[in-house]
Amino acid sequence: MAAAGLRLAAVLLLFGLSCSKKHGFQPTDPLGIANKWVYDSMQLYYYWNKDLPAQPPYQLPTEEFFKKLLSAKDRFSWLYNGQLSTYPKSAAELFGFHYALVPHPFQAGRLTGIVTMVIPGSRAYLVGLERGMFFTKVNEADINAAAPAETAKRVVEGSTVTLQLASFDRDQTSLADSAVVVIPQGPVPQQSVFAARHFVRNGIRTGYLAYYLCNEYDDGSLLQAVGKLQEAAIAELIIDLRYNPGGSVASATKLAAMLAPAFNPDALFITYQGNQHGGKLQQSFAQAIAFSVVPQGRDMNELKALNLGLKRVFILVSQHTASAAELLAHNLRPFLPVILIGGKTLGKDEAAFKIEDRRTPRQVDWVIMPTVYKIADAHGMGNYSDGLLPDYTVDELSQLPLQPLGLPGDRSVDKALQLIYGSTAVQPVELKIKKNGIGSGNIEFIRPSSGGPVIVYR
Repeated sequence: MAAAGLRLAAVLLLFGLSCSKKHGFQPTDPLGIANKWVYDSMQLYYYWNKDLPAQPPYQLPTEEFFKKLLSAKDRFSWLYNGQLSTYPKSAAELFGFHYALVPHPFQAGRLTGIVTMVIPGSRAYLVGLERGMFFTKVNEADINAAAPAETAKRVVEGSTVTLQLASFDRDQTSLADSAVVVIPQGPVPQQSVFAARHFVRNGIRTGYLAYYLCNEYDDGSLLQAVGKLQEAAIAELIIDLRYNPGGSVASATKLAAMLAPAFNPDALFITYQGNQHGGKLQQSFAQAIAFSVVPQGRDMNELKALNLGLKRVFILVSQHTASAAELLAHNLRPFLPVILIGGKTLGKDEAAFKIEDRRTPRQVDWVIMPTVYKIADAHGMGNYSDGLLPDYTVDELSQLPLQPLGLPGDRSVDKALQLIYGSTAVQPVELKIKKNGIGSGNIEFIRPSSGGPVIVYR
């Protein structure tokens, strides 16, 4: 969501920080100077700047100082420096897989891990990790049911992660350790469209689009997938956002434009509300898309031609659905009925942009990413910081083992199919998307010929 505030950011940079030296505390030591820059930046840009302490503790190390400035309502602002620290990353960002810790299916009081999604082309994918696999240890340590955060930390603390895999026996009456798999860190492809297909029953076609990243550099694949759905003459559509962490607002808006009936590029789509300096910023579809850095999808006539003409849309969501993906689900509602299925979303109804310390000389390359705007739709409706609530709650982890994503048997998909057809007995038809866009779209992912993981036995 950074792009939405760039114009305003440029204006504020012209007059804001240069005015801060006219009054207040003026330190001379390097730590105080860095902390004063952080405080002045937050006074200017921060959505909750009225919550900043009047007498901040300038003597603290900068990272601790920054934490003291944050509002109790703030979950997402962060600061780091390019020399000494990195922004914490998830298992999906480092290795390419999502997981959950769930009650052990056969032993009360214990937890076990379960792989919920694997990103194609990632290191996790290439060593054979698959959705539904269980694991009982991380880096040779048992999963501590009393302190699951320890396991979460252990997953991401090293350059590799070692999982003790486990599986059901033939009768599915016990869970036994099987093999050990070692997954190295590595580049995770920034693919946006994971699958496109449609389901057929009684001549009615329902499209399915797994959209797992709002990545502008893969917008060519997004447009191609929607075009394939249009060619299939779908009457209904299921959009899977369960593992979409967000990304580009422009990309999310392009998809929204192809879903909104009677698409009007000049119709208001997003409202941004900032502090007393930022004020309110409203953007139409065309204005939001104009921030896109790639040509794919910037032509309003092309988006009109690809419009699916739907009467409603089903969107699958989870706690991993965040930021621009939440905006897509929320801001579509003024244009057509949106039926949310799954779990409550993360609740990142915010926009931020990067603020870098470019003073000369400077001691450290500090970067701040503060919340600058709160997000609302065309009617000014927002306030979903607690997450978007589904219309139909589905706990996919309540029934194990997990089934493949996006097909009958996947509980969230089943719920949508039941609402559409009254049945899950459908015929899936795959739609082949040629990965010919820029970015990660031209990568072909091939697993080892054995089809299984690269295993190291202990």
